Amino acid sequence: MIHFQQNTIIKFISHTLFWMFYITVLYVIDPSYDTEINWYNRIEFDMLFLVSSIAYINDQLLLPYFFKRKYYTYYALLVLVLLFSSTLFYSYFLIGNFNILTCFSINFWVIFIPFIFLSFIWVVLQFYDKQKELEKVNNERIEIELKFLKSQINPHVLFNSLNTIYAQALKESDTIADMILMLSENLKYVLNQSKDTLVSLEKDINFIDNYLEFQKLRTQGINHISYKKEIDSFNHTIAPLILIDLIENAFKYAVYKDGELSNIDINLRVQKGTLHFVCKNEYGSDIELQKDKSTEIGLKNIKKRLELIYKDKFVFTKSRKNNVFTVDLKIDII
Repeated sequence: MIHFQQNTIIKFISHTLFWMFYITVLYVIDPSYDTEINWYNRIEFDMLFLVSSIAYINDQLLLPYFFKRKYYTYYALLVLVLLFSSTLFYSYFLIGNFNILTCFSINFWVIFIPFIFLSFIWVVLQFYDKQKELEKVNNERIEIELKFLKSQINPHVLFNSLNTIYAQALKESDTIADMILMLSENLKYVLNQSKDTLVSLEKDINFIDNYLEFQKLRTQGINHISYKKEIDSFNHTIAPLILIDLIENAFKYAVYKDGELSNIDINLRVQKGTLHFVCKNEYGSDIELQKDKSTEIGLKNIKKRLELIYKDKFVFTKSRKNNVFTVDLKIDII
């Protein structure tokens, strides 16, 4: 509705300005007229009626009909016939001058200029409408894809957390109450924030802090977690659940081997509007890792979300070296 009103206003203003300019040039400053006659007495209303009728028949009927059906050749032929016949009618019946040279060197342009200008305005507005429609469809597609990708992420976090609490309950651990409270806070964040395209950077990092505390209780004696963060300002926004899914992936494939703790290193830095996130974890054999395709699917989902939201304002890389899996993400955050 708003878009329609904008187009109507633009069309009204552009048409009004054109006709004011057209009448001024043709009847006010044209040197061929007797300067002793007032300009408003020079106006040929019958000619203006003819010219405007042709221009608006084209604007309201011919252009919408033929362009919608892509009958461009038929439209061009019809327009030529219409313009030439109108020029002949104007020359013979309205001004009584049927001189061929005058007819097509002067009179033709009197009719042609309003016709072509209003046609140009129509085409521009149609192009603008089409671009707006494409933008709307693209935004709807992005929103649908984001909702789908998020629906794949959120249950995964919940599933792992519930499994952890269940395992601790079997051990009758004293940490169960704390873990349930942390899980409750995490779920509240997921439910309240993940529906948004962007959330407060501070909220997202608080969610990560809480999640890592949860994981420290869960993986005591199994994982050694190193978490460092350096943030010069929280006055930014970020796509929710991007970083947490990378962290989830690290815990999923971290391995306990030969009685040694598995290392998970997480570094998060925000400086001058750029977020730099690096997460490293030790993993088992390449064959074992390759068996689980969910890792690649999860990382592809993350990259897809980044492309949809940040376009060319991010760099995302992953690498495997010496049984250490590393993801490196840089984002120009808002």
